[in-house]
Amino acid sequence: MKILLIKPETVGIFSFTNLVDHEPLEMEYLFTAFRNNGHEAVIWDRRYDITSLRKKLKIERPDVVCITGYITQQKLMIRFCSEIKKYDPHIKVILGGSNVEINYENYFGSEADYLYHLSGLDNLVKLLKCIEEKGSPDDIPGICFRRDGSWKANPKVNESPESLPVPDRSFFYSNRKHFRYLCFRPLALVKNSFSCPMKCSFCFCTNRNGGHYACRSAESLVNEIASLDVPNVHITDDNFLVSREYLTEFIRLIKEKDIHKKYLIYGRADFIAKNADIMKELAGIGLALVMVGLESADDGELESYNKHTTADENLECIRILSENNILCAGLFIVHQGMKKADFDRLYKWIAEKDIIPTVSVFTPMQGSAVYKQYEGKLITDDVTKQDLFHCLLKPEHMSTAAFTFQYYRLSLKLAWKNRNSPLYSENNYFQSTLFILKVLLIRLKRLFSF
Repeated sequence: MKILLIKPETVGIFSFTNLVDHEPLEMEYLFTAFRNNGHEAVIWDRRYDITSLRKKLKIERPDVVCITGYITQQKLMIRFCSEIKKYDPHIKVILGGSNVEINYENYFGSEADYLYHLSGLDNLVKLLKCIEEKGSPDDIPGICFRRDGSWKANPKVNESPESLPVPDRSFFYSNRKHFRYLCFRPLALVKNSFSCPMKCSFCFCTNRNGGHYACRSAESLVNEIASLDVPNVHITDDNFLVSREYLTEFIRLIKEKDIHKKYLIYGRADFIAKNADIMKELAGIGLALVMVGLESADDGELESYNKHTTADENLECIRILSENNILCAGLFIVHQGMKKADFDRLYKWIAEKDIIPTVSVFTPMQGSAVYKQYEGKLITDDVTKQDLFHCLLKPEHMSTAAFTFQYYRLSLKLAWKNRNSPLYSENNYFQSTLFILKVLLIRLKRLFSF
């Protein structure tokens, strides 16, 4: 069968920046799994290709279309289903990705034929065989499909990333100029685990794979890294710093294979604070940046997020990373209980530290542990606003407009303070302006030719 793999355009404020753009690794996995099972697949990345949907369908003539996306792209994915069915109702449409996995009921009103709510790919390959043979998906785990006019959801199963194929990266190598994280370019992604062993209340990633954390062997991870023709690698685990034993083996294998790359990871402050020796060794093999959820400088707020970390551990984490010349990309949360003085206090605390910060608004994202607690208090049900940059709850001490002003004031002040950081060293403001104009023109074109 011929399969078109659609990576939708970015939705929200990040669509106007070219500071962070990741390779479509999920599509490369699909491309590889489908090709390995005798199908023909084409990756269509709409972030860079302005071909209209109708024209692309006419060119490729697919039997099946697979679309993935995040919660902010939910409306867009549903629109794709509608437009594809208008063009040719015989094309089978499968929706997947993190939001479909956790919130598949949100898509029951779409014109999709199937929803795939698992992290692995084995059962998706079975679904394609079922479609090809015109069979029934009743016994395939992790599939939602229509039966007698209503949706049926087959049970989930826990999976391991060890079952994933080594992705074919020919698309990445053909488009590598696009993929970066600020000064780290070109940048490849490597997937090493499903879910997360921690249970932070605001995070929905911990509920992926049925809430079951599963990780590849260090040898499998290092072998894939060794095969990459790229200087920078982002290991995409929601938390790579889980086990001393695992990291010790990872370091040993990187040294043994004489691999020289720079690494970007997510990690927790408490692990870093308690494992200075491991962090020093990781720095020695190329760890360049850790995105660490510091969240707050207040122990009470950290406890409310179920972080199981302390403000003192945050300080020790920052010290250790700085001591080892590892960039600390600190992630912080502002919440709706804050006053103007709290925003000012947070700015002062961050500004005095060796941190490159990103500040998000507390967002009870659908699928997280806190969502049900706040569902009835949301001031908007627009999923495109669940991007961590919008105020979704009524502030306690100011208007929503005033809270939003304080949030962006804080973010802009921090960005200006860190404008000369090495992390932003490759920023070209003229090129960034041209990129914004390009995005605006693309959006205008798609108003008339989706």
